[in-house]
Amino acid sequence: MSGSELRERARAAFATAGAALGTGEPLRPVREALAAHRERLDAPMRVALVGRVSSGKSTLANAMLGGELAPTGVEELTFNVNWLRYGSSRELTVHFRDGRRPERRDAVELAELTVRARDGDRERQRLLKAIDYLVITDPNPYLKAFDLVDTPGLDSVFHNDSQNTLRFLGRTGDEVRAASEAQASKADALVVVFARGLAANEEELLADFVGPGFGGSGPITTIAALTKVELAWPQHPDPMAEGRHLAERVMAAASARRVLYDVRPVASLVGAAAATFTDDEFGALAELSTMDAETLEKRLRRGPYFATREYDDVPVPPQRRAPLLRRFGQYGIALATGLLREGVADPAALRAEMTARSGMTEFKRLLVDHFGNRADLIKLRGMLDHVYQLRDGLTDRLPPRDRMTLLDAVGPLLSLDHNEHAFKELDVLRHYYDGELTFTEQDAADLLRVTGEHGTSLADRLGLPPGASRDELAAAARERLGGWAERDLDPAYSGRSRRAVQILRRSYERLVGTIR
Repeated sequence: MSGSELRERARAAFATAGAALGTGEPLRPVREALAAHRERLDAPMRVALVGRVSSGKSTLANAMLGGELAPTGVEELTFNVNWLRYGSSRELTVHFRDGRRPERRDAVELAELTVRARDGDRERQRLLKAIDYLVITDPNPYLKAFDLVDTPGLDSVFHNDSQNTLRFLGRTGDEVRAASEAQASKADALVVVFARGLAANEEELLADFVGPGFGGSGPITTIAALTKVELAWPQHPDPMAEGRHLAERVMAAASARRVLYDVRPVASLVGAAAATFTDDEFGALAELSTMDAETLEKRLRRGPYFATREYDDVPVPPQRRAPLLRRFGQYGIALATGLLREGVADPAALRAEMTARSGMTEFKRLLVDHFGNRADLIKLRGMLDHVYQLRDGLTDRLPPRDRMTLLDAVGPLLSLDHNEHAFKELDVLRHYYDGELTFTEQDAADLLRVTGEHGTSLADRLGLPPGASRDELAAAARERLGGWAERDLDPAYSGRSRRAVQILRRSYERLVGTIR
């Protein structure tokens, strides 16, 4: 069944269930939830960026979107939620904690609404204290696929600088954490942002994601980004290789495998700079690329001094070097100038190559493959889970008549969970990620492919090129069906694994029937 067909069936089921609940007050929370879920069926999925303070969430968001949409900086931020959505124009709307109506603001005010106000600016201090979250709309095409929710830090014990901002805003660490958990629980998928390997505090962070605040996240809905990889330079000449090594160590932990689909290293500062550098900055990089590579690296190793010292052998003055260092970092400058020496001759080519070298091209593709190809199913799965929770939470508290009305109304809706084959495939995926299936590598590859990991077209699900003919599609589907039929007879598969084999056999039967 296609995503549009599933949405139509779900929309009808939500509408029917809502109408069957009647107008009584005891069932109002369920009616409101069903109406909200029905409305969300056509909305993009919500992907929340979650992690500790200063883990690089906002920089990652900017690198993903190819622009400066999320506020970043070295000054203390307000720790408010920033919700990035697609819109025909760049707009900023402020939502308040005290329940007042949202307020439209000029988009250029974004930094002012996130960076700590100066002492004495009482009016803006009051405004910042009242903000709950910001909604930023932008015509960026990537936002057609995902709403990105940039959340506050999750630190249970905040750093000193963070504590200063919290005191200034009149908020507590628990409140900030609650804001992150509230937004993450409303998200369809999570990107966990780490700024280093899996130390003790990351273990605690992963444990949080399987708690009630995050709705029981797991590999189907959670991917991790290992950020700030560029800081491994110059100790490591290839910081991305070092990042991949650290990512492998993270995924080697059993706690990570239970929660995360994968960890991908990204030099997100480099990716964000690659997407937004100006013509003047390109010119400055081109001038630096005329230097001897070893001499430039020696100067870059001096860190902040590169932006302030006068050097006779550096053709770019400090006032032009300073913004380069702030935006690109040491590794970003070294990478860009190296690419220019290798013959990358124009800004567009440099942007593309730096984005790829930063890991952002691969990371964005992973989000589309793993989340986007199952967006409708993931969203609906979360909605149905919420309906289950509402039903179970209200049943014992309702009078008998309302209890029967509730059960009769949501029963047909929840039957989608049991009857739709796509949900059965999703359950197989979940059991596979939990390590509960005795699947070979070929079994696992077939499972991921047929459930849409690499795309949702018939060719994608069968592992064929886009131009495959109908006869080629049919032949491949029959061959795969035969293989899973043999597995169904193999005594090596038993229990949950045999049930998974039967579901995947049915998946290929459906594909064969579709191609006929």
